[in-house]
Amino acid sequence: MSAERMDFKEFTDVIRENIRDYLPDSYRDAEIKVEEFHKLDHSYMGMQVKREGQTVVPNINLDAHYSTFMRNGQSLAGMDAVLQSISQEVQSQLLFDTEWLQDYSQVKDKLYIRVSDAQENAYILSNSPHKEVDGLAVSYHIAFENGHGIEASTTVTNNLLKMYGITEEQLHNDAMASSQQLLPVHLVSLAEMMGQMMGMDADMVRPTMDEPQLMVLTNDQALHGAGVLFYPDMMDTIADYFGSDYFVLPSSIHEVLLLPDDGTVDPDVLENMVQDVNMAAVAPEERLSDHAYHYDAKDHVLEKVETYGARMEMKEMEAEKAARESASKESVEDASKAEELHGSEPAAAKVQEAAETDSGRSEKHREAPGKERRSVLARLNDKKEEVRAQPKKNTPVHAKAEEL
Repeated sequence: MSAERMDFKEFTDVIRENIRDYLPDSYRDAEIKVEEFHKLDHSYMGMQVKREGQTVVPNINLDAHYSTFMRNGQSLAGMDAVLQSISQEVQSQLLFDTEWLQDYSQVKDKLYIRVSDAQENAYILSNSPHKEVDGLAVSYHIAFENGHGIEASTTVTNNLLKMYGITEEQLHNDAMASSQQLLPVHLVSLAEMMGQMMGMDADMVRPTMDEPQLMVLTNDQALHGAGVLFYPDMMDTIADYFGSDYFVLPSSIHEVLLLPDDGTVDPDVLENMVQDVNMAAVAPEERLSDHAYHYDAKDHVLEKVETYGARMEMKEMEAEKAARESASKESVEDASKAEELHGSEPAAAKVQEAAETDSGRSEKHREAPGKERRSVLARLNDKKEEVRAQPKKNTPVHAKAEEL
């Protein structure tokens, strides 16, 4: 087996053809399958080693193993190390008791939510129950714990939901309740978090009055912590904490940054900041969104800042229209009341009648001059003919004028 200048296809072929030699005899008849697997936030080429009767089969990430193999120089020893590592991975999965996955009464206390970019994860979301909020998708997952937290997880698919015989609403409610127990809320100022990372006292990094009050929202494991934002009543709780609306900056799938909306922040600046940080400092598989969000505490709406801006413009236009209509209605009502006080017809009716009368007069005025001009011309022509037909006399000029 030569490992020199091996591309990814050759690498996967070698793994598939040789992995049985690194596994116990119980795997001799195992089905080995290599294909692309889709997970939230990323896809990868993976391998499954499934023995007869096995209901849950973990996926081995071959992309990650190939990267390790390339970094170590593509040697035969490196390939041997990869095969041994994969063998241990396959066998370690047996330590997970997976039978309970078929019993929803045991599953529901292991549920938790994750939030991701709906467009980037459209494929896997199309096969999984989820809820969308202006480009963000909340999905449901089952945690495998090891006593120190969540070690692995699997997505609740449409097939699993059907097997459990429950509704999406029940799944959502159970996942919300379980999430808060498995992954409690952790809210801390950005300055304090940075201080903890640098080993500094909180007083040394506390922001001044002029600096923005940036807060970090995650869970106690800092694992898929952006989902905490969607815990029941969490958005309103944060609004109460700030005493105002606020912006949500999707730092990553593991946390979000929160900034109170005091009317001085330019949403476009926040949008650009999110995109710049994503490009410079966030791994593609951990990016949550390229958009900044806004929470409207009065209307209880979380939306992109651009959606919020458009909605506010529409509300202003509707308010102006309603104000104009109200003013017009009040004017007519006031005029009507004034007319009624004098015992005459309502003002609106009088105005309408006057308008119709004026319109009629205008029509007559436009038609009358035309008829009058035709009548005079006709009479003049007739008179001229009569004059020509009469014998000529020595008639004074003023007499002819009187006849005309």
